[in-house]
Amino acid sequence: MPTHVRIGRRYNGPSDSANGGYACGVFAEAARPVLGTGGSGDTGDIVVQLLAPPPLETDLRVVAGRRVTFWDGDDLIASAASGAVPDGAVGFVDPPTALRAEQGYAGSAGHPFDTCYVCGPRHEDQGLRLAPGPVAGRADTTACTWTPGPGHLGDDGLVRPELVWAVLDCPGGWTFDPVATPMVLGRMTARIHALPREGETTVVTARGVPSADRTVRCETAIFRHDGTELGRSSAVWVRRDEKALS
Repeated sequence: MPTHVRIGRRYNGPSDSANGGYACGVFAEAARPVLGTGGSGDTGDIVVQLLAPPPLETDLRVVAGRRVTFWDGDDLIASAASGAVPDGAVGFVDPPTALRAEQGYAGSAGHPFDTCYVCGPRHEDQGLRLAPGPVAGRADTTACTWTPGPGHLGDDGLVRPELVWAVLDCPGGWTFDPVATPMVLGRMTARIHALPREGETTVVTARGVPSADRTVRCETAIFRHDGTELGRSSAVWVRRDEKALS
């Protein structure tokens, strides 16, 4: 297990902190050796609780225990533990349907964090440029495509797991209305069955559970073009400037 982790500036969500899903992926992978949930590409479920905005370009101290915790000095940023993602929560949509959904992506015209690495249309390093839009005939559901490139690979030639966590993050937020009510990720649980291949087009589908509370919930899954599930997540989003659930 590493003693410190660091999130590069390009992986921002809000301009001054990390994208929540990417940060959760970094924390999950750092904690995996302690939690005993398998290796990259064959992983058990891990839940990450974000307790403060994950800072960029900062060495975060990693402390092992029943939960693995991540610290910026004396400030607790996040914790990671074994978790469980619900089965069968999100259905597949085919690539043509996902491409049609992208045409309705609300973030193209108005985005609360328009330089987000994952779904921001104006990220200075291009970012992943996900465009999750509403799926016709499916209430509270979004879909989009993602094709990993050579810059998304680790030293082993596989897509880096933290990027899969990132892809499983933002589409869930767009099942709500983050333009009207900006939200940030509070807690995320994910399971990765297999990592996508460089150059293959995947489909990401998310389903939200509407709520008038300060927190909202959603489930997201990533699939190969033939409907084979690669991974899934369950998340709690928190209205901007509210504390995450403990």
